[in-house]
Amino acid sequence: MAISVALRHDNNQSVTDSTASELRFRPVEFRDIPLLTEFFNRYPSRSCDFSVGGVLMWADYFNYRIAIHESSLLIAGTDPADRKNIFYAPCGPLDFRNYRQLISRHCSRIKATGIILEPFESVPETPVTAHDYEHECATCWKEYLYDIDRFTAFSGRKMEKKRNHLNFFINNYSPFETEIISGKSAAELIAFTIAFGDSHIDNPLAAYECGAVTEVLRRFDDYPFFGLALRIGGEIAGYTFGEKTGDTFFVHVEKGNIDFRGIYQALASRLACEVKSRFPEVRYLNREEDMGDESLRRSKESYHPTLFINKRMLETDITKI
Repeated sequence: MAISVALRHDNNQSVTDSTASELRFRPVEFRDIPLLTEFFNRYPSRSCDFSVGGVLMWADYFNYRIAIHESSLLIAGTDPADRKNIFYAPCGPLDFRNYRQLISRHCSRIKATGIILEPFESVPETPVTAHDYEHECATCWKEYLYDIDRFTAFSGRKMEKKRNHLNFFINNYSPFETEIISGKSAAELIAFTIAFGDSHIDNPLAAYECGAVTEVLRRFDDYPFFGLALRIGGEIAGYTFGEKTGDTFFVHVEKGNIDFRGIYQALASRLACEVKSRFPEVRYLNREEDMGDESLRRSKESYHPTLFINKRMLETDITKI
């Protein structure tokens, strides 16, 4: 069954199909949560590019816009580094080759250059190079996926250090409380986030993310998110949240007070346990991209990913298709 191409929103506006000859992108907005949720659930992807949090939380940073064409959701953005247009693979039945031609004509019409990002999976043991895939790969946008079962208790020799940190947390800070996040705890979580952001003020990326998270927390119950907070002595020590699509849970946010050794391992483990219990179909945790941040890259690699989501960068010049 084809997805509806005219979805109503609270403000009585609608999203309508672009014409065959011209794409009409508009800024993505909070009111688009039902639209995004419907597409992402109907056409699930393991890439965070196709999640509500991945789009809305970063809408201002990447200038995300959306359009509907041939019953497919099209997402466009702007690379903040070089201002080049980014077009993501279509979410829906639109043929990818036709999509490439459509985007090429669009770029020609607006006299702009751009790239199309096409996600594909690989395992860590298989090196991915531009030569292998005939196109350059966007290494800073590589996503890290992990087997959810390994995160519940960090089993196995490779995870020994993580398990030691988790055990230290359990042995030294018990009894601690696990609390499912809702709008009721928003004020405390916002205060925690602002304090966290103040300690990372020298990192523009972290500063933006803290601002985006704060806005989400103000209306948390309106998002298709699930998350939890850990309290020690009644005070929040850290929290994490994300969303489920298909067999993947996207971990959008994870913030902890590092005065408590093992806080991040405790958050990751408790979230994995709760997700596995509530959503038994989930196989992978997608802990998203490192965005070129070296410390984030090392942290994500230290958890030994099971899969990578890589992004092929394809030309928008129709003469090269």
